[in-house]
Amino acid sequence: MKTMIMEQQKVHLLKLEKGDEVLSSIIHYVKEQKIAGGFLTGIGALEKGKYGYFDVSKKKYLNTPFDEVEVLACNGNISINKDTKEPIAHIHIIVGEEDGKAVGGHLVEGFVSVTLEIHLVETRPGIFRTKDKDFGLYLLNPKN
Repeated sequence: MKTMIMEQQKVHLLKLEKGDEVLSSIIHYVKEQKIAGGFLTGIGALEKGKYGYFDVSKKKYLNTPFDEVEVLACNGNISINKDTKEPIAHIHIIVGEEDGKAVGGHLVEGFVSVTLEIHLVETRPGIFRTKDKDFGLYLLNPKN
């Protein structure tokens, strides 16, 4: 286990609107505000998108498309890619379908249908992700 202690700084409220793409909207805001670490939670509704499941044996994401869902839970974190210095929004979602079934996974893309209400908690110091040699993924690297 690796650990680090971070301090909460500010809470940012983001109200995404119809047509906004979730990940690119959050990344745009994070860059604008120069946020290098944080975590987020959200609820709302999406008109379409994809969630993924990481297949460890294949070392790749298997994506599932969705249409018209309620976002029951949206959780994630903000960090910086140590190689490119670009922010990463790592987000997982649970969505409710019309029949009441709940499904979810890693958010690959999502477009807002009505609204998505995000509370983003900025933390310091910033946190980096470094490329893991076993999985090929950029994973959190506490202690940077």
